[in-house]
Amino acid sequence: MAEPYFLLLLAFPPLVLLVFLYFIVRPHPVKIPIKKRHVFITGGSSGIGLALAHRAAAEGARVSFMARSESKLEEARNSIKMATGVEVAAFAADVRDYEAVKKAVDEAGPIDVLLLNHGVFVALELEKQELSDNWFQFL
Repeated sequence: MAEPYFLLLLAFPPLVLLVFLYFIVRPHPVKIPIKKRHVFITGGSSGIGLALAHRAAAEGARVSFMARSESKLEEARNSIKMATGVEVAAFAADVRDYEAVKKAVDEAGPIDVLLLNHGVFVALELEKQELSDNWFQFL
């Protein structure tokens, strides 16, 4: 008869510990204000990068973004200007070209928030790629 109570007493401390740990380590959303900060986005002329640029501009950040296509950059820049009324800086550069990226970053000025959203795709089988073609050389 005492056996079920004994099992309950054994299970109680670990359950209390789990509940206690849940309240200590559970994720808490963090809102970092970006108003008046400089946000630099690579791959910002379309897709997720453009959406991030819209959001940052709407929240009052100074936005710079970079992509390869000058025409897409200009379209993106105009869409942000029309949607938010904020001027953004656009830089045409390929992330694989160190000098072009360095020039864009130097022109943009000090960066507070860096969003790396670019994608580099080389359409070859891994065994046939040279080391210089691999994306992981940039890490």
